[in-house]
Amino acid sequence: MKRILLFVAIITSILQASNFRDGMVFYKNGNFQDAKTSFELAIEKDHSIQANFMLGKIYLYGEGILPDRKKAINYLEKSVQSGNDTNKTEAISLLKKGLKKNLKECKKIVRIYNIKFKQKASKWN
Repeated sequence: MKRILLFVAIITSILQASNFRDGMVFYKNGNFQDAKTSFELAIEKDHSIQANFMLGKIYLYGEGILPDRKKAINYLEKSVQSGNDTNKTEAISLLKKGLKKNLKECKKIVRIYNIKFKQKASKWN
């Protein structure tokens, strides 16, 4: 019985990872529409933390779609909230790029999460 449960657990984890994995394959091949769909499925069905970061990046840069800064910031914020250090670091890097473009949404997230930059906060106003 224990072997059956272990087998089911392994198969379940493999299947859950497939949406994110598929999204990464599509993304690396420049097929951003299919990547976006796979990342959305990874979030919806697999509760993938990493998919939030990738969707944020797709929306921020408008990769295969029109840029949507509000959606980008929403996904990046979820990535920062996840507690995953890699996602957090990369999401913060994208937020910094947004600050350089003077995006209000990025400023808001930086203030909410007290993200430290070399630049003084007064320069963001």
